Parts: sequence; C-alpha cells; structure tokens
Amino acid sequence: MNVIERTRYILEQFPQIAEVCNVVHVDFADPEPTSYGLSSVDDTLIYEDILGGQLRQHSFLLYTTYSGINDYERLHNASALLELSQWLRHQTGAEVITDTGSGRIERITAENGMLYAVPQDNIEDAVQYQMRIIVRYTTGSEESEGNT
Repeated sequence: MNVIERTRYILEQFPQIAEVCNVVHVDFADPEPTSYGLSSVDDTLIYEDILGGQLRQHSFLLYTTYSGINDYERLHNASALLELSQWLRHQTGAEVITDTGSGRIERITAENGMLYAVPQDNIEDAVQYQMRIIVRYTTGSEESEGNT
C-alpha cells in the first residue's frame, strides 16, 4: 500500500469509525452523518541521505460528517476528533510502498480539528468537521532507513 492507502486503512481501524461505518471515502465525505473522507493534500521531501533513503511528509485533510443537532452531539463530535488525534500518535511502523522502494510510517500527527461546515437551511442536517493529518514516513534502500 502507498502512503495514501495505508493512512486510509489505519483510519478505518479507529474504533469509532470501525464501529459505525468501517469505510473512509477518498477526497470527500458523504452528506449523511457518520461519514468520513480523506483528501490527500501534499507530499514533501524532508531529508534525503547519501544512499537515497528519504524521510517524507504527507499531509491530508480528514472530513467527518456528524449529526450536530444539540450540544451533547457536538461535544461528542469534538471528543471523537480528540480521541482520533491521540490514537493516531500510536499508529507507527506500518509499511508503505513508494516508487523508490518500501518504507515505514515513523509518525502520525493530527491537528486543527475544527467545525468546517454548518447547515444553513435545517439545523437537523449534519455538520462537517475537518482535521489535518500529517504522516512522516521513510522510503528508499533498507540500509539507509535507520539513518534518517
């Protein structure tokens, strides 16, 4: 799996996603509550060693659609994003495949979880949240991965 596929797979393992819908869409979330969408934003080279091993950073936006009819639900939504960001910190070591060979995820961070879209016509419609996810991963020759 490449870094996009692997990150999507990792997100689908988060208990609150796995219990509800067990799928993370690509690029956008459905307008129905309990929908998740992962959008790839950018891939950046952080470091490259003499053997061609690389440390790269891939940025994503995660869109989540939840019911937000009252304060209880909105607090639950914010808490779910907080739990997701804390859970993601521990999801390291997974293999990723790139054009220069295999690598592994070194670190995942999540930040800026916030309310993104509020329904204008009907408050009973779902609200959408957005969270930035950053995945740092190695790639390249196996000899150089320990040196990045």
